Amino acid sequence: MKPILLATALALGSLAAYAQAPAPAPEAAPAAAATTPGIPAFQCDPKPVYPGIDNIKSEADLDKLKAMVKKYQDCVKAYVTERNATSKAHTEAGNAAVREHNAVMKKFVDDQEAAKKAQEGK
Repeated sequence: MKPILLATALALGSLAAYAQAPAPAPEAAPAAAATTPGIPAFQCDPKPVYPGIDNIKSEADLDKLKAMVKKYQDCVKAYVTERNATSKAHTEAGNAAVREHNAVMKKFVDDQEAAKKAQEGK
């Protein structure tokens, strides 16, 4: 009996020590976020950089800056729209799987109840 008590005490002691171990420090996020496999990385270049009020010397400079900003914004909007469409498609596929699962389980339960009633009728 003593070996069982000793083994139990050691196991509980090791669990308590494990539970009190400090959590590992979180690793710093890499500069470029890792992409999820199958999902295209976000890439809209060149990213606009405000040149400073002193560097906008003409309407042409302002128009060039506006065009760069618009091109970047359009790229971001297109990426987000595509990701949202893909997300919606994945959600719809998941919901269809749940509906099918629920129909199969309902038939399963109905068949069980029918078999149970048939057994009681014999």
